[in-house]
Amino acid sequence: MKKIIIFTFVSLFFLACGTKKEKKEIVQKFCLTDTLKKNITLATSEKRIVENEIVLSGKITFDEDKIAKVYPLAGGFVQELRANLGDYVQKGQVLAVIRSPEIAGFTSQSSISLSALKVAEKNYKINQDLYKTGTISEVELTNSKKDLETAQSEVNRMQEMLSMYNVGKASFYQIKAPASGFVVSKDISLNMELRTEDIKPIFTISNMENVWVLANIYESDIEDVKEGFEANVTTIAYKDENIQGKVDKIFQLLDPESKVLKAKITLNNKGYKLKPDMYAKVIVRNPNSSQTKIAVPSKALIFEQNRYFLVVYKNDCDLEVREVVVHKETQMYAYIESGINEGEKVLTKYQLLAFKALNN
Repeated sequence: MKKIIIFTFVSLFFLACGTKKEKKEIVQKFCLTDTLKKNITLATSEKRIVENEIVLSGKITFDEDKIAKVYPLAGGFVQELRANLGDYVQKGQVLAVIRSPEIAGFTSQSSISLSALKVAEKNYKINQDLYKTGTISEVELTNSKKDLETAQSEVNRMQEMLSMYNVGKASFYQIKAPASGFVVSKDISLNMELRTEDIKPIFTISNMENVWVLANIYESDIEDVKEGFEANVTTIAYKDENIQGKVDKIFQLLDPESKVLKAKITLNNKGYKLKPDMYAKVIVRNPNSSQTKIAVPSKALIFEQNRYFLVVYKNDCDLEVREVVVHKETQMYAYIESGINEGEKVLTKYQLLAFKALNN
């Protein structure tokens, strides 16, 4: 009876083991769903120089090399205003029409010079006939010709002046856009009196295709920021958008109040998204290092229970959670000491979802 019980127990044990083995064999692998396939992003691990990052604050400003400041050419009163702040204007477009006593004086002088030219032309023609008959000397004819040339020169001068002032009729002249772009500042209003001695521009136009970021370099960071270094710019409005640029210029004068140097970074402003006076966060990458490590984008890292992990991708049904040792983490890259090889692909989006699925 005892032998029968032992045999039964052993049989049940092996039967149970076989059941467990069968269950283990039918467990399915984790595969990416069609939705995940469309939305995940991958990055390939690569060897990179270990860079230091310097975080600077700054703001968006106009590209000072591509702005046009418009001043009144003559004093007067604003009769018409045809452009407002924020408008896009074409080169040569009329921005305002000014009624000006100065222009009235120029118009009067132009009329007088035209009348003087007609008189000089008539006198010269008469003197030519008189010279042919011997009534006047050659000197008198020469003097008459000089008077004609002087009168013509004065007419040319006045016409050039009226053209430069964009003079319309009588005492009116037009202020035109010297370049295409947005009206980014405006200091003019209807019926306002303009004076040529005022030093402020009445319009400022910028094409806004490029903008500057002026970043603040504090004294402690001066040695770590050099012209030519790569820079990553983010703004509050577009916090998930990293805009790549480089340090174009460092202005070598400390601001007397804030005690900072200014660094200029030129950015392409596609779609005119970046606006002057926006706050900017600037991360400058200093590549002056002799160390190289395998690097992946920082956003690929998963931090769990005081350890770092990556989800390594081989194919849609072959993903692996890999623990890694991080040498250094920056805004852009995580430099890996061990745990991943060069050339392996890692998930950089929806990796946490895959991580949890693979650990269940």
